[in-house]
Amino acid sequence: GFMKEEMARREEAELLRSRQRPRSPEGWGLLLALWYLAFYKPVITELHLRRRNMEFIFIRFSAWQYAGCDKLWAGLVTTLCDSIRHHFGALPLSVYHVMGSRPRYAAGFSQREWVLKRGTCLRLWGLLAVLSAGLTALLVALLVPGVKENHALKVIGSTVASLSGSGLVLGAASILKNLFVSEKKKIERLTNSEKFTSQLGFMSKVRGEVEALVGFLAFMEIFERRQLRVVLEITSLDICYPEKVAGVLNAMNTLLSDANSPFIFLLAVDPSVIVPCLEQTSCLRGLADNGYLYLNRTVTLPFSIPEMGARSKLQCLEEAVQTREDLMYRIITRNVGRS
Repeated sequence: GFMKEEMARREEAELLRSRQRPRSPEGWGLLLALWYLAFYKPVITELHLRRRNMEFIFIRFSAWQYAGCDKLWAGLVTTLCDSIRHHFGALPLSVYHVMGSRPRYAAGFSQREWVLKRGTCLRLWGLLAVLSAGLTALLVALLVPGVKENHALKVIGSTVASLSGSGLVLGAASILKNLFVSEKKKIERLTNSEKFTSQLGFMSKVRGEVEALVGFLAFMEIFERRQLRVVLEITSLDICYPEKVAGVLNAMNTLLSDANSPFIFLLAVDPSVIVPCLEQTSCLRGLADNGYLYLNRTVTLPFSIPEMGARSKLQCLEEAVQTREDLMYRIITRNVGRS
């Protein structure tokens, strides 16, 4: 509730400062987003960096749900990709994979946030012109009385039309392929492959999917006129096998290796359980087999929750003995209070 109130307050303050309303890829905004994805390159300007309005995308990842996977960290990445896909919609992300451009930085203090992709426009107009010429030649060969017997014109017209049309069809097919085959499915296919253990390019492919996701988020930041932060809450890690614990922490470090990545990880664990798990694995070579040192380098801002008092324990006990319907009713009444 507090985060939503703070986000709303920042939106109002930014509107007063810049006189620009935030946009959303919904309704007409979706068509506008697709137009920008296809024909414009985004530019990170000083104006964008001064924006203080922010949207948080919260994603919950329970490690225990993926504890049976060969690679638990692959479950982390697929959860991240799938949640972003559902938040923004499959179509904008699919178009970005085929036609989108990662934002570039402005050369100076220009406030121009969108640059036309001239190459894409020229190619599209060229294909449409060639397609029109081929269809015109084919229609002339079929309909004009004096030219009906000219077989060569029919062949040329149909060939030109089919070649130019196939270019447009291939682009549309690529978008449809990305629409139906999500990043989650791609990574799951790699994970389930028989060559998984010997596939040297596996990590680079996963890294490529994550980089495309980061580029898409950067694009949507400029389109929506706000900063975006993806908050990934990781729980139940301290009840998984030691090697899986190390894998998830390594995945976190990999995703955070880019200083400009929009990810924030909230790691809820018991260090007294996690540290022995780390010290059983080979990930601590070079760190004197010290699990606490590894955690300190992984977690940027550690803090501890104090031990529960008698009143808090009693409240948790009351909630534990309540029925499932009572708990659902409490959620409904909270939603009524927020609306």
